[in-house]
Amino acid sequence: MIDQARDLKSFTLRAWLWRSYVGAALIPLMLIELSFLGIYWGTSEFVFDRGAEAVTGLSTQSLSDATRREAETISARLQSVAALTGVYARETGRALASPAEVSAAEKSRHSLSPEGVFYTTRDNGGSAVFYSGFHPVGPAQEDKVWRTARLDPIMKDIVASDPLITQVYLNTWDSLNRIYPYFDVLDVYAPKMDIPSYNFYYEADPQHNPEGKVVWTDAYIDPAGSGWMVSAIAPVMGETRLEAVVGIDVTVRTIVDQVLNIELGGDGYAMLVGRDGTILAMPPEAEGDLNLPPLLDHVYSEAILQDTFKPAEYNLFRRGDLGALAIAMQETSSGSLTVDLGRPVIAAWSTVAGSDWKLIAIAGEESLLAETVALRSTLSSVTQGMTVALVFFYAIFFLVLWRRSEVMSEVVARPLTDLEKQMGRIVEGEEPRAAESSPVQEIQRANDHLIDMAGRLAVAARSKSAFLAAMSHELRTPLTAIFGHAELLRMSEGKPLDRDRMAHVDGIARAGDDLLKLVEGVIDLSSLEQGEVRARINAVPVTQVVGRALADIAPRAKRAGLSLHHEIAPGLPPVATDPQIAGRIVMQLLSNAVEYNRAGGQIMLRCQQAEPGWVTISVEDTGEGIAESMRDRLFVPFERLGRERGATPGAGIGLSISQRLAALMGATLGFTSEVGRGTTFTLRLPAG
Repeated sequence: MIDQARDLKSFTLRAWLWRSYVGAALIPLMLIELSFLGIYWGTSEFVFDRGAEAVTGLSTQSLSDATRREAETISARLQSVAALTGVYARETGRALASPAEVSAAEKSRHSLSPEGVFYTTRDNGGSAVFYSGFHPVGPAQEDKVWRTARLDPIMKDIVASDPLITQVYLNTWDSLNRIYPYFDVLDVYAPKMDIPSYNFYYEADPQHNPEGKVVWTDAYIDPAGSGWMVSAIAPVMGETRLEAVVGIDVTVRTIVDQVLNIELGGDGYAMLVGRDGTILAMPPEAEGDLNLPPLLDHVYSEAILQDTFKPAEYNLFRRGDLGALAIAMQETSSGSLTVDLGRPVIAAWSTVAGSDWKLIAIAGEESLLAETVALRSTLSSVTQGMTVALVFFYAIFFLVLWRRSEVMSEVVARPLTDLEKQMGRIVEGEEPRAAESSPVQEIQRANDHLIDMAGRLAVAARSKSAFLAAMSHELRTPLTAIFGHAELLRMSEGKPLDRDRMAHVDGIARAGDDLLKLVEGVIDLSSLEQGEVRARINAVPVTQVVGRALADIAPRAKRAGLSLHHEIAPGLPPVATDPQIAGRIVMQLLSNAVEYNRAGGQIMLRCQQAEPGWVTISVEDTGEGIAESMRDRLFVPFERLGRERGATPGAGIGLSISQRLAALMGATLGFTSEVGRGTTFTLRLPAG
C-alpha cells in the first residue's frame, strides 16, 4: 500500500490529467453523448406531445389568471361608478325634498310644447330637461323641475370624474328626465314617453331591486342617442313610493376603448358579457369569430319606442354553437373550456364582482402552440448540428488532448495554490489580495467568490460591532436605572411607598418600557427582513391614519414644552393603505419630532394632496436638522448619526422600520432637512 501511494504521488499533473481524460472522461463521455443522441431521436415525438400538452395547460392557466386580474380591474372601475351613483341618488333625494331655489334666467330657458312636453330650449352649460307629458305637467311638476335644478353641478362633476362615464340622468315616476350633458331633447325623445317602462328605470324599482341598492342594467339602446350602453342605477325613495331613479351611463364604445384594451398572447382577445349572456363589449376579432356585426351605433328614427335590447344572436346563452360555454359560465364563476369557433380556441372566464358580468378571454390553440412547434423544429436542427459537431470534435479532440495536458498542470495548479494562500490570509484575519485572473472560469469564480465572501464577512463584522455597540449602550442605560432604583427600594425596606419611592418604581417601569420597545424594534426589523409582515390595504380617511397618533403624542409634546399643530386640507380623498401600519409610521415620525426638537420648539403635521393620485402626510420639527454628510445613513439600521452616547434613547432602527413598512404598502417615506432650521419627513400614500 505504501509503495502504491508512492507510485501515485510520483505522477506528474500532466500524466495524471492525461490518464484521467482518457479513462474517466473521453471514453465515457463519447458513450454517454452517443446514447443521449439515440434516446433523443427515439423520444422526440413523445416529448413534443407532452410539451404541447403542458404549454396548452400553462396557456390556459395564464388566460384564466389574466381574466381574473382584469375582472378585478373592471370591478374596481365599475365599483367607482356605482359609488358615484349612490352619492348622486342621495343628493337627488335631498333636492326633491328641499324647496326650490332657481333663478329667473334658469326658468326662462324652459318651455311647454303643443304636445304638452315641458323641456329646455337652450344650453347654459347645465343639464337638459324633458317632461314627456305622459302625465300632465302643471305647477307641481314645474316645481319639481326647479327643485332638481340644483343637481347640475354634481352631474357635471360626475361626468368629468371618470372617462368611462358618458352621461348622468334623473328619471321620475311621472316621466321627468333631467340629463347631462345637454342636448336638444325634442329632436331625440318622443312626446308622451312612459319612462318607468324602460329597463333603466324599472330594474331599480322595489320589485326588481328590493334591497334598494345600486344595480347595473343589461345592455340597451339609449333613447338619448348615445348608442348601446349599460347603466348604474339607484332608486330614490319617497315616504310612500319610488320617487325617482338616477343613473350613470357607460357606453359600449367607452367600455371597448377604456376597459377591453387588454393585451393577450398570440391572437387572444377579451369580451365582456352581461348577467343574461348578452355581449356588452367585444373587439373586432370577436366579431369575426362569432360572425357578428358591431353594434356600437344605432339608427334612432324608429328605435326609441321599440325593443331596447340587443338581438338574440348577441346572447351567448341563446346561441347553439356556444351552448357548452354558456352552461359552464352559468354553473361556475370562473373557469376555462375548449370551444369550436370554426377553429379550436380556449375560452377562460371570470366574474366581475358587483355587476356579475363575465369577462371572457379567448385564444386560438394554434397560436398558443406556435412557439412549441417552432421549438421542435429548432431542437431538431440543433440535434443534427450536434451530431456533426461531435464527429468533428472527437476527431480533433484526441489530437490536442495531449498538448492540453502539458499546460493544464500550470493552468490549474497555480490558481489552486493562490486560492490556498487566500484562504490562509482570511483565516489569519488579513485582507485578501487581488489574485491574477485564471482562464479556468470555475477557478476564477471561486477566487471572486472568496474575495466577495471576505468582504461580506468584514461588513458583517462591522455590522455586528455596530449592533453590539448600540445594544450595549441602549441596554445598559435602562438596566442601570432598573438596578439603581431597585437598590434604593431595597434599602428602604419596611418604609411606605411615599412620593420618592414611587418615583423609583416609575423609573423602573420607564426603563423596562424602554427595554421592551428596544426588543420589539429588533424583532420588527427581523420580521420585515424575513418577509413575515403583511399589509392589509383598504381605502380609509386620512384622519383615521393620523388621529390616533396625534392624540397619543400630544401629552409627550406638552411635557417636552413643545407646541403641536396640525393642518388637514379639506376634501382629501381616502388613502389606500393599512391604517395600523400607516398610523405606526406617523407615530414614529411624531416621536422623532419630539425627541430631536429644541426646547420650546414646534411640531407641525400636514395632510394634503400635492399631486393627483397621492396624499402626503408631513411632519415638520424645529430641531437642529441633519447634516449633509449624514443624510445617506439616516435609514440604515442601528445608525444613530453620532448620537450613540447621547441622552436621547433609541437604537437607530425606528426610521429604518418605517421606511420598509411604507414600501410594504406601496407608499414612500422621504425627508428634507436644513441644518439649524429643522427636518420634514413626508409619508406619501396612494389615494384610494
